[in-house]
Amino acid sequence: MNICLIGPMHPLRGGIAHYNAQLALELKKRHEIAMISFSRQYPAVLFPGRTQFDPGPPPSGLIAEPLLDSINPVSWLRTGRRIAEIAPDLTVVHWWHPFFGPCLGAAVRVSRRRFGARVIFICHNVVPHEPFPAADSLTRFALATGHAWLVQSETDQRHLELFNLRGPALLAPHPPGQGFGEPIDQEEAKRRLGLTGTILLFFGLIRRYKGLPCLLEAMALVLQQVDCTLLVVGEFYDGKDQCLRLINTLGLASRVRVIDRFIPDDEVSLYFCAADLVVLPYESATQSGIVPIAYAFERPVVVTAVGGLPEAVQDGETGLLVEPRNPTALAAAIIRFFEERLGPAFSRNISQRTRFSWTDLARTLELAANHPATY
Repeated sequence: MNICLIGPMHPLRGGIAHYNAQLALELKKRHEIAMISFSRQYPAVLFPGRTQFDPGPPPSGLIAEPLLDSINPVSWLRTGRRIAEIAPDLTVVHWWHPFFGPCLGAAVRVSRRRFGARVIFICHNVVPHEPFPAADSLTRFALATGHAWLVQSETDQRHLELFNLRGPALLAPHPPGQGFGEPIDQEEAKRRLGLTGTILLFFGLIRRYKGLPCLLEAMALVLQQVDCTLLVVGEFYDGKDQCLRLINTLGLASRVRVIDRFIPDDEVSLYFCAADLVVLPYESATQSGIVPIAYAFERPVVVTAVGGLPEAVQDGETGLLVEPRNPTALAAAIIRFFEERLGPAFSRNISQRTRFSWTDLARTLELAANHPATY
């Protein structure tokens, strides 16, 4: 097949760009691949981080055309025409936020009028984590151009059903994290980071819905029984002042290390390999790319039971589930993990579990394109 992928790609940074690259590398084994990315993803005024670009090297063998400008309608028309010129058998569009509804919806409509390829949306979030003006209308405008939609959690599947779209919703879990470097011996990873002892890891771009303040409050309780250090790794998009105040107020300065920057793909393994436990205290979620990365390095997790997170974690086997916004419950789960020495068994279970792979994801898309009636 000739497949066109529409979504962010290096040098743009972030989890969806990484996901797009891993999917392209898998599809490229059997198909002709064309990739269309953004010339401008977010206007500077709407982007809360320091830069939208990844300083690391590009994925080997992948080249994307940076055609789509999120706020320039002329580029939407050009992108639609370019998709039609490629004449794909399948167009795969990444969806994650209603801000991109106009540009993606317009580009796909133009391409479908000129060339009727089958269109499948991969929904990383059907609806946004935080309120956004006219979110439902913008989402419907874009997603209505699809023939099928792939979601990665039952929570997102339920969200998608609310839009009453004509076509199948395919449920496929997030594949395991890959492309983040080779595993490193834990003591060597700690040595490189200047760490010793037991390490908890909070990883990823930091937004309010990810619940870091709750984890900091829990740490004050954890340290009464467990000698450990919390590693907070990721660029703050908001809430930094609140978190720093909590660290000082709770007397955690010597036990919380903050690395406030975006972590390139080739450095990710260092932080996960240093960790004994990965903690996701999210207040809301559809699914998470952090759990698959933790599992790729056989690291157990403690996560809040929100959205699609419980679907990714086998409670008591690969991690522990706790209620959200409850520092006491979160602390109790972390303390239990260490007092009951659950780490080795959880890591063993993670290594032995059957995972939905990138090959499985590619085959799901292939089947949906070739045999739509089966879905």
